Amino acid sequence: MVEAPIPGHVFTKRRDGRREILLHRSVAVVGERKVEIKAARSAVFLPLGLLLLCAGLLAWVATTSSAPLWALITILLFSLMAVPVSVMGLVGGIVGADVVVDAEKGSATWQQGYLGMGIGTKELVPFGKIDYLQVSVEGEEADRWRDNRDDVRQFTLSLVKVSGKRLTLAQIPVPAHAQEDGMDRALAVGHAVAALTGAEVRIPDGWELMEVDSETLEPVAAPPRPKADRATPRPRRRK
Repeated sequence: MVEAPIPGHVFTKRRDGRREILLHRSVAVVGERKVEIKAARSAVFLPLGLLLLCAGLLAWVATTSSAPLWALITILLFSLMAVPVSVMGLVGGIVGADVVVDAEKGSATWQQGYLGMGIGTKELVPFGKIDYLQVSVEGEEADRWRDNRDDVRQFTLSLVKVSGKRLTLAQIPVPAHAQEDGMDRALAVGHAVAALTGAEVRIPDGWELMEVDSETLEPVAAPPRPKADRATPRPRRRK
């Protein structure tokens, strides 16, 4: 399988050889046969903290002999609700994923969220039902307030089914001055998914792809080009 063209500045290499692209409160983990979009590692802190809190409260209940009855009952009821939710959230944050695009299964799967541990199927799209992938951006249009534009650009990568239904794969908000980086990340995930599914990736009107050196990020001169093996398509906003 052909490796997706991902600019070197938008991903980090994992120990297992897969590439990781930072999104909004999530990461895309790109492998040779699978792309997973899952919560960032920081997502485990909340359920872990809640689990430790419950452990501390239950240890206090087990060792104290002077606490009022109402406090003991409150702690027990709180722990009965919080412990299962925390365990599921912790497991989901470690091994779960929101979206899995699997070439072996030939499908893209949207999975359950926090309470579902990130593993229960919510939407299943076979590759044959995919029409195309679309990168869209919000915040470029002039606002009604004095024709000012937003200071933030919201890039969204969507999967469009043959039926016309749109499913969100990833979202990347970036400052307006760094909009090329936001487009780079959205397009990198799109290319990774396209390499598995064979679907076309479409970018918004007003943007164009250009060849840049993946190390210097400078435009590559017209052929013959030095370092052509390091050339990577990168989007930019038309002036």
